Amino acid sequence: MSIKENIVRTAHDLFYKEGFHASGVELLAQNAGTTKRTLYAHFGSKDGLIDAVLDYRHKQFMDKLAAALDEKPKAQTARAYLDFIVDWTKSPDFYGCMFINVCGEYADPNSSPHQKSAAHKSQIRDFLRTRLSENGTDKDNAQKLADKVFLLGEGLIIAAQTGQCDMAIEDLADIVC
Repeated sequence: MSIKENIVRTAHDLFYKEGFHASGVELLAQNAGTTKRTLYAHFGSKDGLIDAVLDYRHKQFMDKLAAALDEKPKAQTARAYLDFIVDWTKSPDFYGCMFINVCGEYADPNSSPHQKSAAHKSQIRDFLRTRLSENGTDKDNAQKLADKVFLLGEGLIIAAQTGQCDMAIEDLADIVC
């Protein structure tokens, strides 16, 4: 693994667990086993590192999502997506959604972290819509169903993040399908 990759992975873990503002450049460099100078040489600034981490997290999430949904028939996309979200929220390393978290810390919709979060969420919706269309659902209904499933998934993430894991969620796919 290159120094740059190590910094991104280390920063990802720190940002995810501790937050973006709480993770200073000195702490990031120290945990990555490098110097602030090296960090700045690779990313230009903490903002550059945040952008790189969000790109890394986006790819990581989308790859896992695609793999999870590829294991199920396309006709089960809605259920497979919700199962994926539930399984993720029950994992021991779940600290909420990094993209929701960063929007809380960078509330300006014009900030790069906020823009990257919006793009990430849009790509999830597009992914769901495309997959639903591939199973024969017409375009309008695929978009409506994708939006319903997406919103339900986002609600599950927030519910888990706020300690509301005691809900019966087994039949949620029946609500939207």
